[in-house]
Amino acid sequence: MKILALRGENLASLQSKFEIDFANGRLGDSGLFAITGKTGSGKSTLLDAICLAIYDRIPRLQANKKNDAEIGRDNDNSRIKANDVRSILSRGKAEGFAEVDFVANDGSFWRAHWYVRRSRGRADGRIQNSEQWLENIETGQRFAGKKQELQAEIERLVGLNFEQFRRAVMLPQGEFAAFLKAGADERAALLERMTGGEIYGRLSVAAYERAREEKQQLEQVQKQLGDIALLSDEDKQALNEQLATLKQTLLQLTTNIQVFKQHQQAVASEQQLAARVSVTKDQLVAATEQQTAAKPRYQQLEQIEQAQPARSDYVLLQQVQQRISTLVTALYSAEQAVNTQQNQANSANSSVTLAKKAVAEIDHAWHALEPKLKEAARLDEQLGMYKEQGTQQQKAQQALASKVTEQQQVVTKNQQHQQQLQHQQQQLGVFFEQQQTIKAVSGQYDAVQSSLSQYLAAHRQLSTLSKEKQTIEKDQRDHQAQKETVDQQLNDLHRQRQESETQLAGLDFDSLAEQQATEQQQLQQQQSSLDNLRSGIAVLKESESYLAQIQTRYGEYQQLVTDQVAAEQRLTEIQPDIAALKIRHQEAETILQQSRAVLSLSDYRAQLQPDEACPLCGSHEHPYASDEPAVESLLTAQSQNLHALNQQMQQLENEAHTLQLQQPKLQQRMAGLNDELTRLQPLFTAPLSQHCDLLVALNADGGLVALQQLDVFSDERPNSAVITQQQQRWQQQLEEQLAGYQALQQSLTQRQAQMNQVRQQQQVLQRLQQQEGALKETLSQLQQQAAQWQERVHSIQQQSQVQQEILHGRDNALNAVFNGDEWLQQLRQLGETQYIEQLQQAVEHYHQQTQTLEQVEKQLIDLAPVLATQSLALTQAQDDYAEMDKAHQQLNQTIEQLWLQRCELIGEQAVTTLEDSHKISLAKSQAQLADVETQLRQIQDGLTAAATNVVNIKQQQADAEKERETHQATWQQWLVKFTLEEAQLTELLNKDEAWLSQERSALKAFEQAVSAAQTLLVEREQALLEYQPVLQAAKTWFSEHQFADDLAQQTEQLADWESMKSSQDEQVFQLRQQIDNAEKAEQQVGNLKQKLIAQQEQADLWLQMNELIGSATGNKFRTLAQGLTLQQLVVLANEHLHDLAPRYALQPVPNSPLALQVIDHDMGDEVRSVESLSGGESFLVSLALALALASLAADTRQLGSLFIDEGFGTLDPDSLEMALACLDALQADGRQIGVISHVGTLVERIGVQVAVEAMGGGRSQIAIRG
Repeated sequence: MKILALRGENLASLQSKFEIDFANGRLGDSGLFAITGKTGSGKSTLLDAICLAIYDRIPRLQANKKNDAEIGRDNDNSRIKANDVRSILSRGKAEGFAEVDFVANDGSFWRAHWYVRRSRGRADGRIQNSEQWLENIETGQRFAGKKQELQAEIERLVGLNFEQFRRAVMLPQGEFAAFLKAGADERAALLERMTGGEIYGRLSVAAYERAREEKQQLEQVQKQLGDIALLSDEDKQALNEQLATLKQTLLQLTTNIQVFKQHQQAVASEQQLAARVSVTKDQLVAATEQQTAAKPRYQQLEQIEQAQPARSDYVLLQQVQQRISTLVTALYSAEQAVNTQQNQANSANSSVTLAKKAVAEIDHAWHALEPKLKEAARLDEQLGMYKEQGTQQQKAQQALASKVTEQQQVVTKNQQHQQQLQHQQQQLGVFFEQQQTIKAVSGQYDAVQSSLSQYLAAHRQLSTLSKEKQTIEKDQRDHQAQKETVDQQLNDLHRQRQESETQLAGLDFDSLAEQQATEQQQLQQQQSSLDNLRSGIAVLKESESYLAQIQTRYGEYQQLVTDQVAAEQRLTEIQPDIAALKIRHQEAETILQQSRAVLSLSDYRAQLQPDEACPLCGSHEHPYASDEPAVESLLTAQSQNLHALNQQMQQLENEAHTLQLQQPKLQQRMAGLNDELTRLQPLFTAPLSQHCDLLVALNADGGLVALQQLDVFSDERPNSAVITQQQQRWQQQLEEQLAGYQALQQSLTQRQAQMNQVRQQQQVLQRLQQQEGALKETLSQLQQQAAQWQERVHSIQQQSQVQQEILHGRDNALNAVFNGDEWLQQLRQLGETQYIEQLQQAVEHYHQQTQTLEQVEKQLIDLAPVLATQSLALTQAQDDYAEMDKAHQQLNQTIEQLWLQRCELIGEQAVTTLEDSHKISLAKSQAQLADVETQLRQIQDGLTAAATNVVNIKQQQADAEKERETHQATWQQWLVKFTLEEAQLTELLNKDEAWLSQERSALKAFEQAVSAAQTLLVEREQALLEYQPVLQAAKTWFSEHQFADDLAQQTEQLADWESMKSSQDEQVFQLRQQIDNAEKAEQQVGNLKQKLIAQQEQADLWLQMNELIGSATGNKFRTLAQGLTLQQLVVLANEHLHDLAPRYALQPVPNSPLALQVIDHDMGDEVRSVESLSGGESFLVSLALALALASLAADTRQLGSLFIDEGFGTLDPDSLEMALACLDALQADGRQIGVISHVGTLVERIGVQVAVEAMGGGRSQIAIRG
């Protein structure tokens, strides 16, 4: 890797755009060049620019530094952290960049570019995120990717990360000078920082921590394995047998509860059936009474149906009477409309006359005003010209006034600035007189900062060591108390183990096991007898359930036969009703059509529109457009009657259709029940046949054999009492045997409890032995820990002595610079961070004040001639303004005289305003005249139409009177026929078809209610009669089991059984849980054993690793790695030292791998300490070490560029020549070497220089010389 070119702009003091071509020109021809310039001119900025362009980092600004405070002015919104690389942007500049061309390891040419800017391109804008890109110079293709991907690609091309690049290309000269003079611990820290060997300390600590974690995990697995208690095979077998016994007992109890609830439900069902019979009788009585009370309603319905033929004539008579009433009202409205139109015509004639007079008056006024308007327009034209001239003068006057003001402000501002600069010059003079100490510190600030850092590091290390020592002493005290506790626990465990062994010796486990085996054999025999009884009862229950289903299905079959007969009867009854409804429907439809013919004129009502003339009468008012007359309500009633008849006929037809559809469904259901009975017969007989041997063994009743030949389709019903009685006898035998079984089981449980006690004592003894072993192991670990602590305390004492020596040396050096120990008092008062920040700020402030004084003096010199020129320009501007003001006043007087003449003619109103006003008034009057003339014509047309409408209505009224006489005669004939008064017949006809249909339905409902109640009563009485055998069976069962009829006592007995069942359920659950826990424990033990083997292997591996490289502080592996690194570094440094100073060679001190000594070949290979070297000798040795580090960091990579910082000033001419010769040898190998130095001899010796020249004001420029 080799750097070809460097470009940049606005980077710190390098504000001008610059380019340094290392590959071509004078730098390209010379492999060795110098970088020269004054302090602060920007030499190191060039190296910063190279790092920025390639790595987006600066060596001087480390990202992990604690100095991350934001820098900037108080009101500066673009403040950034002190260690932010963007702070390199020159102050007052909007953007800056750094760019490097380089050759990659693979020979390709690349360009790395770094760019930063402020927002909106303004110098006071907020600074934005930096940008970076990478471009192939040969192809022009840019690498696309995020910043992390870009950095990875650059590291691949260069072959070095940032830390390696910083050590291999930019030699850390100052660090090696400190490295030579430092003690062992400080040298280790410096070597670790320079070579990047921090990883070895972290690996050592990580190995120690991992070994401790693996050991803790191993102990945890061992503890878990010891805490698990396992059951023996005998215990598990006993639990399983006890669980089986409890299940059988629980099954019998559950069966008793179910039978009890069934019989209890039978008694409750019988009571419900009896209550339903009583309710049905009451319903029958109530329905009969309602039917008797409705006889007058039957008579009224018959009379109304006889009067229905007169309804159509009644409707026609009502319609014509309503029409006559409507025509009378319409005639009155039409006559009123004629009178209203006549009055409106008279008023319109008066309005036309007034409008013509107003038009004549406005026209006369216009002829008188027209000459004055022309004269006023001429005067307005002159005024406009003079006002325009005045406006121009006023603008010119304002411009002069602004100019005077600006000149005055500029002069005042510069005068104030001059006074401020003079005052600032005086204050700076006072400041420099007071800052003599800071002046001395700023001259050698780097050395002060280095000494202060070493002093603080030593102080922190001493504090850390002291705290660690206090912690260890506290842990030792706690360790002693813990050891005493462990000893006491061991004594207690020994005593408990002896007591447990004594208790165990008094119990005979074998004798208990023999007794348990005998009792278990007896229990199994009784269990077999109980199982046979339970099986026999289960067979009877199964057969009994199928017998109940057979009886239920046979009852359903008989009910379907009854339903089929009833459906056929109902179908025969409703056929005549359907024929009668069809006849009534035709009559109602005929009457409705006649009524609609009479009311055909009603169709025109829907076509009437508001405020439009009627096509029949011509009226604009339509009072009946929305209101329906009484005749129309009758027509609606006839429609509703027809609709009701249609619904009745449809309901009966639907009922007939439904009954017809039910016939095949009933037949299909009967066939299905037939198949179901056929299927149930073998299911009923199969259990009895299959378990015939069991029934014989149990001495079953002979009647059960007859049930095996059951025929479900015979009229003779099977007798279920045989099954019930046999089941009761077996149930009694089961309860008697169960009592003996439970007593034997209780004895077996007591025997098991005694055996469990023996096992528990054995487990207690085993657990005590395990705990005793664990405590002994803990005691051994405590003793090992005590030895480790003693060793660490001795190490802390040695390290503390070394740090005390460093602390004393740095304290003397700082006292010499500060001329006393006042700095130490301030450091203690402010603290490390605040003191360093204040000291750095004071030095920076001192440099800033120096630059500020130079700027102030320069500004004062430049400001004097500028202030004189500005004062002369102010005087000339004031004279020009006075002349312009006088001319403007004369023009204003002329404008005022012309305005007075114009006001005498037409006042202050505008000419166009008066002219437009008169024209608008004239047009408005003419428009009003046209409107009133149009209104008059419309009123005359309306008067003619109203008169015609009156004539038409009178003709319609005469025609309606003739039609009413005809319908009145027909109505009188109906009154005579029915021998009724008009009011009586009218009242009968007011009942419409809907009312008739509703009344018929209500009366029919009375009949249906009586019929339904009678049918329901028969059904419920039959059901109660059929349920008597079930009730009798329940009462017999309660009597046989000596249960009282009292429901409360039965409920109490059921609650007792439920409680017993819950208790046994809980016992079953506990036994199952014990068995499950035992199985889980066995599985857990297996898993833990496998885990223990794997963890033991893992722990052994890491304990060996900890023995080799692990330590709590990381020193073991760090020291080993640093010793090997230092040996390799010394070998490479001696190669370079052979060329720089052949007299000397470096060598590690025996038995102290991090200490160095010097071999003096001129003195017979005498061994010397590095402190005995002079300044020049120290520089040569440091240079050799720096070059060795570069070779070490570069590894096998070829680096074509190398930069060496200050340090040549300490060499004599001969040593300087020797160092330059060595550098020449390096550049002859293909490296291009840049040396940063102030030494004149060195600059003269190196032919080509990159000169960084300070231009003043914090700006510098770059020039290539030589």
